[in-house]
Amino acid sequence: MQTLAIILLSILSLFALAASFLLMRGLFPAKVELVRQTLENHWKRSFWIGLLNTVLITVFVIGLSSLGQGVPVFFILAFVIYGAFLIGLLFGLTALVTLLGERLYPDLIPTRREIRAGAITLLASLLPAVGWFLLFPYLISLGVGAVVITLFKKKNQKMITEETAD
Repeated sequence: MQTLAIILLSILSLFALAASFLLMRGLFPAKVELVRQTLENHWKRSFWIGLLNTVLITVFVIGLSSLGQGVPVFFILAFVIYGAFLIGLLFGLTALVTLLGERLYPDLIPTRREIRAGAITLLASLLPAVGWFLLFPYLISLGVGAVVITLFKKKNQKMITEETAD
């Protein structure tokens, strides 16, 4: 009975993750497209920046949580910081799935392309040992790094246009 529950939960997770990618693409198409372009053009830089940010934010959140043993404000702050990190990760993974779908299935309509690419991403990440400890952290680093680069690129472009207007 427990095996059946695990299989059903895995199938439900597959559908939920594919639906969240489609939702992000539908709600924020311009932002996801900017992150996808960054990922396509600067994937090495995205990986290293994402790896550094993921490690530092995780260490920072663990530190805040350990300080929160007596003060619940630290737990709330850690929850907010990690929540923002996970939202950025969702943007990055959506862009990654979009890019993967374009490369694997160029002739399909975008919705089917992203559903298939999302399913492939999730199933590949479920591969024991390699998927858990190599592929999924690699995908997380790529996604987070692309989001960080996109955020700073937009901020720098905005500052440059303000300086030239003066």
